[in-house]
Amino acid sequence: MFRTRSITSSFCIVVLLLTGFFISNAQGAETKARIMTWVPPYAVETCKNRLKESFNGIGMKDGLTHLGLQFWHPTKDGGIKLVNRFRPIDDSSIAAFQTWGETNNVRVMLCVFNGTSKEWNWELAKSAFDTNRGRFIDTLINETRRLNLGGVDIDFEGKGTRSEDKQAYIDFIIELASRLHAEGKELTVDTFAYKWNAPNQGWWSSLLPHIDGLHVMGYSDTGSNSSKWRSYDFIKKATEPYSSKLLIGVPSFKDSWQETPVQEHLNWIKNDAKIGVAIWDAQLKSPAWRTQELWQTLSIIKGAQTSANQ
Repeated sequence: MFRTRSITSSFCIVVLLLTGFFISNAQGAETKARIMTWVPPYAVETCKNRLKESFNGIGMKDGLTHLGLQFWHPTKDGGIKLVNRFRPIDDSSIAAFQTWGETNNVRVMLCVFNGTSKEWNWELAKSAFDTNRGRFIDTLINETRRLNLGGVDIDFEGKGTRSEDKQAYIDFIIELASRLHAEGKELTVDTFAYKWNAPNQGWWSSLLPHIDGLHVMGYSDTGSNSSKWRSYDFIKKATEPYSSKLLIGVPSFKDSWQETPVQEHLNWIKNDAKIGVAIWDAQLKSPAWRTQELWQTLSIIKGAQTSANQ
């Protein structure tokens, strides 16, 4: 009887230790810093080649966790359609990026945006996320499933605060997040850095509990050494206690902004070890973004949170 109890106790201890180990590892994976960039519809081939490039032995595959394909527009009746005003984008071109992502452990996202050749059409976006919300959500879910994509990135931008549409947008995000998470997929949102335009900082507290990543589109208007609302520290504080979901927007078409070189901005993020990076875009137009040092820094940021939690 004593021996049976001892064996049982030992077994339980081993199970508890193993359970703790797997939970710890899972938590480490979940808190890994996110590094995302986008493929705009007008630069598909350029980005495809850039993703395969090596910068003295290190490349984008080593520093990215997510890749957004900015290929879809909403329709007025709650559907989605591929952008067609540039070189045609089809299932085969999407599949090529999805295969690259799968090979390199980078989650590829369906990015739906409301930008046209002349403006950002907020009324078009609203007709999808508000008037035809149910159909729009179903369409997004079905398309990510059909194309085997890792989730959805919502890039709806509007001039002015659009406060009258805030609740409808938040309700849409909450419902879409729930549906995507049930499928094992993610939801990320693109937002302005402060109180002007929509969605904006005043919406963050309602969005952050439900989404997986918040891309703050400050780009060259915000920086590591800037002051007030333009500072990375200000932005980070505005996302607490969900700052691990924050991705600071940075411009890959500039080697310096806010009187600070790109490497110094990235070092600020690296030293914080709690937030990620949203890079616009995958073309990497500035030569400063095509260096070994920069992508080594991004690869450290990518793993920073995991190391901090171990």
